[in-house]
Amino acid sequence: MAGETDQFFEAWKKQVDTSLRVMDAVVESAAKMRATQLSAANETHERMQALEKALADAKSAQEIWGAQWSWALATCERSAAYWRALFEAMTEANSSMGRCLQDGMQGAVPAPSVEAVPSTGFAAVDNVYREMLRNSQKLLQFTTGAFATSAAPGSAQKGDAKKAV
Repeated sequence: MAGETDQFFEAWKKQVDTSLRVMDAVVESAAKMRATQLSAANETHERMQALEKALADAKSAQEIWGAQWSWALATCERSAAYWRALFEAMTEANSSMGRCLQDGMQGAVPAPSVEAVPSTGFAAVDNVYREMLRNSQKLLQFTTGAFATSAAPGSAQKGDAKKAV
Protein backbone atom coordinates (compact mmCIF):
# COMPACT_ATOMS: atom_id res chain seq x y z
CA MET A 1 0.00 0.00 0.00
CA ALA A 2 2.80 2.42 0.86
CA GLY A 3 4.49 1.66 -2.46
CA GLU A 4 1.34 2.60 -4.37
CA THR A 5 1.02 5.85 -2.42
CA ASP A 6 4.66 6.66 -3.15
CA GLN A 7 4.05 5.86 -6.80
CA PHE A 8 1.05 8.20 -6.84
CA PHE A 9 3.03 11.06 -5.29
CA GLU A 10 5.96 10.52 -7.66
CA ALA A 11 3.60 10.68 -10.64
CA TRP A 12 2.00 13.80 -9.19
CA LYS A 13 5.38 15.45 -8.69
CA LYS A 14 6.34 14.67 -12.28
CA GLN A 15 3.06 16.16 -13.50
CA VAL A 16 3.61 19.34 -11.50
CA ASP A 17 7.22 19.55 -12.70
CA THR A 18 6.10 19.14 -16.32
CA SER A 19 3.45 21.84 -15.87
CA LEU A 20 5.99 24.23 -14.40
CA ARG A 21 8.44 23.61 -17.24
CA VAL A 22 5.70 24.23 -19.81
CA MET A 23 4.75 27.49 -18.07
CA ASP A 24 8.42 28.48 -17.99
CA ALA A 25 8.67 27.88 -21.74
CA VAL A 26 5.55 30.00 -22.35
CA VAL A 27 6.83 32.86 -20.19
CA GLU A 28 10.27 32.73 -21.81
CA SER A 29 8.79 32.91 -25.31
CA ALA A 30 6.44 35.71 -24.29
CA ALA A 31 9.43 37.66 -22.98
CA LYS A 32 11.30 37.12 -26.27
CA MET A 33 8.29 38.24 -28.26
CA ARG A 34 7.82 41.35 -26.13
CA ALA A 35 11.52 42.20 -26.46
CA THR A 36 11.22 41.86 -30.24
CA GLN A 37 8.13 44.07 -30.25
CA LEU A 38 9.73 46.72 -28.05
CA SER A 39 12.89 46.78 -30.15
CA ALA A 40 10.86 47.11 -33.36
CA ALA A 41 8.72 49.87 -31.87
CA ASN A 42 11.75 51.86 -30.71
CA GLU A 43 13.49 51.44 -34.05
CA THR A 44 10.35 52.46 -35.95
CA HIS A 45 9.99 55.54 -33.78
CA GLU A 46 13.60 56.58 -34.42
CA ARG A 47 13.20 55.98 -38.15
CA MET A 48 9.98 58.02 -38.22
CA GLN A 49 11.76 60.93 -36.56
CA ALA A 50 14.60 60.68 -39.08
CA LEU A 51 12.06 60.64 -41.93
CA GLU A 52 10.30 63.71 -40.55
CA LYS A 53 13.63 65.54 -40.38
CA ALA A 54 14.57 64.44 -43.91
CA LEU A 55 11.19 65.60 -45.25
CA ALA A 56 11.51 68.95 -43.46
CA ASP A 57 15.03 69.43 -44.86
CA ALA A 58 14.08 68.38 -48.40
CA LYS A 59 14.67 71.03 -51.08
CA SER A 60 12.75 69.38 -53.91
CA ALA A 61 9.97 66.93 -54.71
CA GLN A 62 12.65 64.46 -55.83
CA GLU A 63 14.28 64.54 -52.38
CA ILE A 64 10.88 64.03 -50.68
CA TRP A 65 10.09 61.11 -52.98
CA GLY A 66 13.55 59.60 -52.42
CA ALA A 67 13.26 59.88 -48.63
CA GLN A 68 9.79 58.32 -48.63
CA TRP A 69 10.85 55.55 -51.00
CA SER A 70 13.95 54.68 -48.97
CA TRP A 71 11.93 54.70 -45.77
CA ALA A 72 9.16 52.50 -47.24
CA LEU A 73 11.61 49.98 -48.68
CA ALA A 74 13.54 49.71 -45.41
CA THR A 75 10.26 49.41 -43.50
CA CYS A 76 9.20 46.46 -45.64
CA GLU A 77 12.52 44.73 -45.02
CA ARG A 78 12.34 45.39 -41.28
CA SER A 79 8.73 44.24 -41.17
CA ALA A 80 9.67 40.90 -42.71
CA ALA A 81 12.51 40.52 -40.20
CA TYR A 82 10.15 41.42 -37.33
CA TRP A 83 7.55 38.83 -38.31
CA ARG A 84 10.26 36.21 -38.88
CA ALA A 85 11.60 36.86 -35.35
CA LEU A 86 8.11 36.49 -33.87
CA PHE A 87 7.51 33.31 -35.84
CA GLU A 88 10.83 31.88 -34.67
CA ALA A 89 9.98 32.72 -31.04
CA MET A 90 6.58 31.04 -31.36
CA THR A 91 8.08 28.00 -33.08
CA GLU A 92 10.73 27.73 -30.39
CA ALA A 93 8.04 27.99 -27.70
CA ASN A 94 5.94 25.28 -29.32
CA SER A 95 8.89 22.91 -29.67
CA SER A 96 10.01 23.64 -26.12
CA MET A 97 6.53 22.93 -24.76
CA GLY A 98 6.36 19.77 -26.83
CA ARG A 99 9.72 18.60 -25.45
CA CYS A 100 8.55 19.32 -21.90
CA LEU A 101 5.36 17.35 -22.43
CA GLN A 102 7.23 14.51 -24.13
CA ASP A 103 9.75 14.36 -21.28
CA GLY A 104 6.89 14.37 -18.79
CA MET A 105 5.26 11.45 -20.56
CA GLN A 106 8.55 9.50 -20.56
CA GLY A 107 8.37 9.29 -16.79
CA ALA A 108 4.67 8.48 -16.65
CA VAL A 109 3.79 5.33 -14.83
CA PRO A 110 0.65 3.33 -15.39
CA ALA A 111 -2.13 4.16 -12.99
CA PRO A 112 -2.77 1.60 -10.30
CA SER A 113 -5.92 -0.46 -10.60
CA VAL A 114 -9.05 0.85 -8.92
CA GLU A 115 -8.95 -1.94 -6.37
CA ALA A 116 -5.42 -0.93 -5.34
CA VAL A 117 -6.37 2.69 -4.57
CA PRO A 118 -7.75 3.16 -1.08
CA SER A 119 -11.39 4.21 -1.25
CA THR A 120 -10.91 6.57 1.69
CA GLY A 121 -9.04 8.98 -0.60
CA PHE A 122 -11.94 9.07 -3.04
CA ALA A 123 -14.41 9.47 -0.19
CA ALA A 124 -12.45 12.42 1.23
CA VAL A 125 -12.34 14.18 -2.13
CA ASP A 126 -16.02 13.42 -2.70
CA ASN A 127 -16.92 14.87 0.71
CA VAL A 128 -14.93 18.04 0.04
CA TYR A 129 -16.64 18.60 -3.30
CA ARG A 130 -20.06 17.82 -1.81
CA GLU A 131 -19.46 20.41 0.93
CA MET A 132 -18.23 22.95 -1.62
CA LEU A 133 -21.38 22.38 -3.70
CA ARG A 134 -23.61 22.84 -0.63
CA ASN A 135 -21.85 26.08 0.30
CA SER A 136 -22.09 27.36 -3.28
CA GLN A 137 -25.81 26.59 -3.31
CA LYS A 138 -26.29 28.39 0.01
CA LEU A 139 -24.39 31.42 -1.30
CA LEU A 140 -26.48 31.43 -4.46
CA GLN A 141 -29.70 31.20 -2.45
CA PHE A 142 -28.55 34.01 -0.19
CA THR A 143 -27.58 36.33 -3.04
CA THR A 144 -30.69 35.65 -5.11
CA GLY A 145 -32.78 36.04 -1.98
CA ALA A 146 -31.11 39.38 -1.27
CA PHE A 147 -31.87 40.56 -4.80
CA ALA A 148 -35.48 39.43 -4.50
CA THR A 149 -35.80 41.23 -1.16
CA SER A 150 -34.31 44.44 -2.51
CA ALA A 151 -36.60 44.30 -5.54
CA ALA A 152 -39.71 43.89 -3.41
CA PRO A 153 -39.55 47.26 -1.59
CA GLY A 154 -38.94 49.08 -4.86
CA SER A 155 -41.96 47.45 -6.46
CA ALA A 156 -44.07 48.27 -3.42
CA GLN A 157 -42.99 51.91 -3.61
CA LYS A 158 -43.89 52.06 -7.29
CA GLY A 159 -47.29 50.57 -6.47
CA ASP A 160 -47.78 53.11 -3.68
CA ALA A 161 -46.84 55.92 -6.02
CA LYS A 162 -49.45 54.76 -8.54
CA LYS A 163 -52.14 54.62 -5.82
CA ALA A 164 -51.23 58.11 -4.69
CA VAL A 165 -51.77 59.53 -8.20
